[in-house]
Amino acid sequence: MPFPGIFRVTCDTPIPGLPHVHVYLAEGSSGGIVIIDTAMPFGDSFERIQRGIEWMGRQPSDVERIYLTHAHPDHFGCAGRLQELTGAPVVCHPFAKRALEAMGNPDPERWKQRLVVYAQHGWEEEDELTGRMSSSFTQMVLPQEMTTIDEGDTVTFGGGDFEIYWTPGHEEGHVVFFRRHDRLLVVGDTVLGKITPHIGWMGEPDDPLGQFLDSLEKVASLDPSLVLPGHGRPFDEGAERAHSIAAHHEARLRRCMGILIRRGPLNALQVAHDLFDRDLMFFEVRLALAETLAHLEYLRLRGRLQHEMVDGVWLYEAPKRLIP
Repeated sequence: MPFPGIFRVTCDTPIPGLPHVHVYLAEGSSGGIVIIDTAMPFGDSFERIQRGIEWMGRQPSDVERIYLTHAHPDHFGCAGRLQELTGAPVVCHPFAKRALEAMGNPDPERWKQRLVVYAQHGWEEEDELTGRMSSSFTQMVLPQEMTTIDEGDTVTFGGGDFEIYWTPGHEEGHVVFFRRHDRLLVVGDTVLGKITPHIGWMGEPDDPLGQFLDSLEKVASLDPSLVLPGHGRPFDEGAERAHSIAAHHEARLRRCMGILIRRGPLNALQVAHDLFDRDLMFFEVRLALAETLAHLEYLRLRGRLQHEMVDGVWLYEAPKRLIP
C-alpha cells in the first residue's frame, strides 16, 4: 500500500493479540531503496518483503540500508536474513544495537537474574518461564553488520529528509523518523492508533514509563499530520493520539494508587491481577506484571509509593498519610 514516497508490506506474527506488523520500503538516497523494520521469521514474512522489493521494480542488491525502529523481535526478526540477502547494513539506535548484540551472545546469568526479579515480585512458575522466554530468540538470524543513528541525525529516503528522534519507553533504543515538510512520521511502536504499546519494567532501565511519557510529549510536539505505525492502520492527528495514550497511563497510575490505598501492602503480581481484573493467559501474566511494575516504579521513584522486602518479596504500599 503506497503512502507519500513510502510503501507498506504487512506481515503476520505469532504474537497473540498482535496478528500483524508492518514493514516499510522507500526509495533511498543513492539510487537504491531502504527497508524500515523487518517483521519476524513467521509464515511467509520473508517472501512478502522480497515481493515488495520486486513490486518496486528492484532487486535485493538495490537495498542500501535496513533501518530498525527498535529491538523487538517483531521488528528486527528478519533483519539478519535480509542482510544476508542484500548485503545492506542494519541501522538502529546505539541502545538497540547493544540489545541485538546481547541477544547474539546470550548470557545464562542474565536469564537467571531475570527469574530472580520475577520471584521478588510474586512470580513462582520459573521453569516454564525460562523455556518460554529462551525460545523467543532461537529461530532468528541476527544481523552481523550494524551502524547507528541517534537523535539529531537526518537520513534521506522516500523523496525527503527524515529527522531522527529518540523515543525510549516501549524499548530503550526506539527511534522515530519525521519528515518535516509534510509532517509524516514513521513511528514504530511509540504511538499506535488503536492499542497502547507495552511499557514493561524488569530492572533496567529504572524508569521506562517516565521515559515513555517524555517520548509521547516529544511526538506530540512534532504535531505529525500522518503517522505510519508498526501495527494497525495509519492515522492523522498524531499529537492528539499521543496525549490520549499519556492520559491512559495517568489513569492507570491513579488506579495503582487506589489499589494500594485500599488493599496494600501488596506485591506487584497482586496489584497486576487487580489492575487488569480478568483471567490472564500465561504470557499475559508476565506482560501484566512487567507493565504493573513500570507504573509502580514510576510512582515509587517520585515518592508517591514506598516498598519493603518481606520474605524475599517486594511489597508496595501507599504512604501512611494517604491511607484512611
